[in-house]
Amino acid sequence: MLPNVVTHEEKERIRRMISESGLVGAANDVKWGRLIDAMRQREDWRPSYRYKCVDGLPSDWDVEWWCHLPVPMMSVLWFDIGCHQIVHRGMLLKPQIVDHTDWIVGILQDEKFCYSSYGDIVRIFGYLPKSLDELDADII
Repeated sequence: MLPNVVTHEEKERIRRMISESGLVGAANDVKWGRLIDAMRQREDWRPSYRYKCVDGLPSDWDVEWWCHLPVPMMSVLWFDIGCHQIVHRGMLLKPQIVDHTDWIVGILQDEKFCYSSYGDIVRIFGYLPKSLDELDADII
């Protein structure tokens, strides 16, 4: 089987899990595609992300927006994006923190995603009810 090719059977398995869990869709392939395209088109910096699929454990944080994303996106329960960039300026200076929240949230609003901000993280909800799994209690 080719990588990233999802069979009809796999999609049906995911749909069954979603139905049996009583989840309601809050995102779709068009929204996910536009978000991913926007992140891939950034030239100066791309945010870190992590996700949890309906049938798995949360991923580790990653910054690679081409090959490491979950496939199919219809399986994504939630998707976190880190909005702060740390810019190191040398050994003797504190790093600079660049806040990218405005342009990231702008994309989410344009695409009408269901999302919430928690500290320097924006969580996109693929399904409702909203899941707050893996969010640090300090930032909720």
